[in-house]
Amino acid sequence: MTVSARGAEAVRTAIRDHGPIGFDEYMELALYGPGGFYEEPPVGAEGDFVTSPHVHEVFARLLGAGLRELGSLLGQPSPLRITEVGAGDGTLAAVLRMALADLSIVYTAVERSPGARRALHAAGIETAEDVPAGSHLVLAHELLDNLPFRLLREGLEVRIDLEGDRLVELRAEPDDELLQLLDGPPSVPGETVVPTGALAFVDLVAARLADPGYVLLIDYGAVGETGGPVHGYRAHRIVEDPLADPGSADITAGVDLAWISRRAASLGLTAYPSVTQRHALSRLGFEAWIKEELARQAAQLEASRGVEAVRTWSGRSRATLLVDPAALGRMRWLLLATDGLPAPSFIA
Repeated sequence: MTVSARGAEAVRTAIRDHGPIGFDEYMELALYGPGGFYEEPPVGAEGDFVTSPHVHEVFARLLGAGLRELGSLLGQPSPLRITEVGAGDGTLAAVLRMALADLSIVYTAVERSPGARRALHAAGIETAEDVPAGSHLVLAHELLDNLPFRLLREGLEVRIDLEGDRLVELRAEPDDELLQLLDGPPSVPGETVVPTGALAFVDLVAARLADPGYVLLIDYGAVGETGGPVHGYRAHRIVEDPLADPGSADITAGVDLAWISRRAASLGLTAYPSVTQRHALSRLGFEAWIKEELARQAAQLEASRGVEAVRTWSGRSRATLLVDPAALGRMRWLLLATDGLPAPSFIA
């Protein structure tokens, strides 16, 4: 049985066991259950999609400068305990640890995926299955949009059932728990994503964050928008039907960061207004790095090192995707902090 076939069977078994399931339970099984999409790390050029750290390492280097500033605002605890949640194959962790090598740090990579934990362990990165208590800095890059969520269409909750062996959608009236999260009957037409998994993650981090401490969330999302449409990714292409072949594709939707900020505030954390990745990386020195790369390319050409100059040009061209507002530059950076901490320069 293939990996995705095991994922599909896990979904069918759950439905046969206790009837139609919520979209959140479907996501939990299709992404993180037996044969789920994240059983092995799916990122990278040879995987199903790429993230900012895979586009160019300057992303991690500039992010490292941001974490360094946050550590300074915390009074430079020694060691500085950094926890990356959803660390994947360790690409981001590897560069961040190098960028901060002059500091005394304890870097922990949190991953549910057995395959990812194996890759991280092989790279010499300390791993954990859950967020450790006492972290000074918690980082989650492209995590929130993959945490299970409940889903409504036209005010009715989407649930997943079986017709024979085929997965189908049912619509049901929202239950009391969902109505409480929505603060009343849903009034938004179309599709509404209720980020139950992301809210639970904020609850967990708030309970385990050191005081003082910061949480940096980098993800696809918007402020005050409902988060849809739900879709998947497979082999670098969008999968429009998230019920097609569960376990073989990512399932995601943009996160309403206003919801995350409100939950953080209810737990006593400060939620600074989110900024675009373009804004944050620009504040952290992206334009200065571009100028340095242009000067390096010019020197390589003058020295008749044409192949090196082409590589420099190619890398610089890829890196511009990180700040392109039509590409990765539209991602949002949301910073949470314990009471009394200032905003860093890249958020202000």
